[in-house]
Amino acid sequence: MSHRSWAVAERLSLPVIYAELKARGARPMPGVAEERIDYGSDPAQHVLLLTPEARRSGDPLVYFIHGGSWRYGSPERFRAIGRFFARHGYIAALGGYRLVPGARYPAQLHDVLDGLRTALEWRASAGLQDGPVVVAGQSAGGHLAALAAFAEETRRDRGLGDVPIAGVLPISGVLDLHVLCPERRMCPLVSDLMGGEAGWERADPARYVHGGPRIPILCLHGSQDPLVPVEVAASFVLRANGAEGDHATFIADPRGHHADLTRIFWRETPLKRPMLEWLDDISAT
Repeated sequence: MSHRSWAVAERLSLPVIYAELKARGARPMPGVAEERIDYGSDPAQHVLLLTPEARRSGDPLVYFIHGGSWRYGSPERFRAIGRFFARHGYIAALGGYRLVPGARYPAQLHDVLDGLRTALEWRASAGLQDGPVVVAGQSAGGHLAALAAFAEETRRDRGLGDVPIAGVLPISGVLDLHVLCPERRMCPLVSDLMGGEAGWERADPARYVHGGPRIPILCLHGSQDPLVPVEVAASFVLRANGAEGDHATFIADPRGHHADLTRIFWRETPLKRPMLEWLDDISAT
């Protein structure tokens, strides 16, 4: 199928995928508790916690950041993903952040880190500290998840410098801006995020991961992605591993495009089992 055909398929699938997310988020789920915590004055600055009612100290926490081109979305829209993690025994925290055009980068990264700190403070207050922390996200959320883990100076500035990250899970992530946008004028969404065509290196996860901490990474991507080509994730993983590393892994769904990878959380796909096995492995170490 041509790139143009996949682009059309992507656009047509978005309303269906969002409808599926909404329907699954609206259904009650016994055994999963939900709580919203605001961490700022903007309505987007909040964390939606979805936790197993039978939670224990040491349970891993997955901090998931929603996608939507940095312009759309909310934790509530992605509630079904939090429920997926809670159903598998994880404390799930869905982080909201200020959106474009009302806020420009680095406001989004600051919010993601402030939301993570809020979730960790809640966990400590509930007596559930010491479990591993995984940062995850889809599309633009995958971009922010990678920055939250590897932009160490910003993490220290937001009071999270001593928080160990057990793993990073980007799904359809925007992970290498140079590969995605060799000509910046061709990437209006990133230009909107950055407020122009200057200073993109500050928001490029590939810049930070090369030579950065050896945090386990699992990149999940669609081989037919018309919005964020699969080469973007492959380049990020190569840069993370460098000449000798093997802590970063890349798995592609040969039939997947972009937003449809979200269905990994409610359908059987080639990526679901490897993702769960990876989460189990890094949570046990």
